Amino acid sequence: MIDLPDVHRLISQPGADHTLSLYLTVDASRLENQGATPGWRIWLKNGLRELSAAHSEDATLAALRARAETRLGDYHGHSKALALFLTPHAEQLFELPVPLAENSASYGRAALAPLLWLMDEYERTLIVIVDQERARFISGYMGVGSREGAHSHDFVAHEYPERSGHNQDAFAASAAEHQRLFLQGVAEQARRLKDETGAGRLIVGGNDEVAHALKHAMHESVAKAVVAIVPIPQRADDREVVRLALPFALAYERAREVELVDEAINLAKSGGRGALGLAAVAACLERKQVELLMLAWPIDDPEQREQLLREALAAGATIELVSGVAGDRVRAEGGAVARLFYVVHPEIPASQA
Repeated sequence: MIDLPDVHRLISQPGADHTLSLYLTVDASRLENQGATPGWRIWLKNGLRELSAAHSEDATLAALRARAETRLGDYHGHSKALALFLTPHAEQLFELPVPLAENSASYGRAALAPLLWLMDEYERTLIVIVDQERARFISGYMGVGSREGAHSHDFVAHEYPERSGHNQDAFAASAAEHQRLFLQGVAEQARRLKDETGAGRLIVGGNDEVAHALKHAMHESVAKAVVAIVPIPQRADDREVVRLALPFALAYERAREVELVDEAINLAKSGGRGALGLAAVAACLERKQVELLMLAWPIDDPEQREQLLREALAAGATIELVSGVAGDRVRAEGGAVARLFYVVHPEIPASQA
């Protein structure tokens, strides 16, 4: 899992001003990577050559280029993409289970936008698959699932063989109580796993009636993190569960982005805690006003946007790289939108007071 401390290390470590950043799509299933020399290796060779030509007098880059070629010379992993960051004193390699929009190579400060976008787009999601008898918990992150636990119903029906009259009533009451306790147990385990995994959202699948009953049994703080209840069958394996849940998670992400962007735009246009456009947002970042920075993805001007991202990280602001409708709205407002902690109103001259 990649987290914000990893990102902060990239921009705060010694030699951070001399970082070689490489993003490579190494997925062996892609047609361009199935030749004798995979396409990503050809791109890497050309990309490093062009980067070196643009910094022909920089001995540090020359050394980093040699290290990168050696580091990746015998790479035969099973990831879909790589992000490699090299400085004169350190290196950081992230193997990514999801594809990148494009390959890229840059030198200077670490290129953060593609990494931040992946972290945001494929945020960790806790998936609960439940029916009347059992539940299992899968943590989905960047398209990959890992089993986090299970919970079974301990009610045994054959303990109540006679189901007529009083016995039938007793059986129904006992069954209902066991079902209630079962759902309480699942809900409590979901709460604990949400905290332990750091999952920001939950998806509940399986039996529709039980799934809704489970959400009702959850603590409010957990129930409000449920972004979808979906018909994922209990028989689906963990990998298939993540594949079926991912479209619902991404649909929620798109809708959430639109809400956040619209909220900030409305705040800005009403004179409240919002800022629009690159210049205004940059000024607010300098004053440490920005609570939430939103930039459109894909990023149109990488150098300028990377500067904003670094300033936002340094100020402790939350970052959203938004796409689709939300991205279009951000571009229409000058390329950057921010929600602020506070707003600075111009002082009224004493003569007008």
